[in-house]
Amino acid sequence: MITKETPEQIRVISEKVEQLHQSSNKMIEVMERQIDAIVHSNTQQIEELANLHATLTVRYTENEQEFIQELSTIITASDEKKGIKLLALKEIFPDFKGEIEYWQTLLQDNVTKLQRKHHQIMELLDFAMSSNAKMLETLYAKGSEKSTHYSAKGSRSTIMPGIAINQKA
Repeated sequence: MITKETPEQIRVISEKVEQLHQSSNKMIEVMERQIDAIVHSNTQQIEELANLHATLTVRYTENEQEFIQELSTIITASDEKKGIKLLALKEIFPDFKGEIEYWQTLLQDNVTKLQRKHHQIMELLDFAMSSNAKMLETLYAKGSEKSTHYSAKGSRSTIMPGIAINQKA
């Protein structure tokens, strides 16, 4: 539990973890809305949400960099050589082991959720593109069947009557 007596470094890391958590939740919410927009083929909403997602991604990356920088500062200041990892804080601040493990679990869960949503969106977009390509191919084939033209001699012709003049000129 973070209190007034909590070391400043732990309070700052706690704030950075909360910022990351809030950023990931916003991104997950937008990604869920993107999935709905894709399923409902709402192109305007897809575009709006893609722009919002890009903005949130930039903010998440900024939060992530701030978190890494703060963590790096704390670990470097303590002369630990175990690498810049959240769990290295457990040795520096053993009284906050539970909090640190909670932060690690929270951040890992958020990353897993973000990856899963991203994968869902990519699969839906691949499916939509494939389906649209097949539909356009079918429409084109049907359109070609109906636009078959015949010459005066009864043989198939790709040139519609009256168009030949334009093609020969």
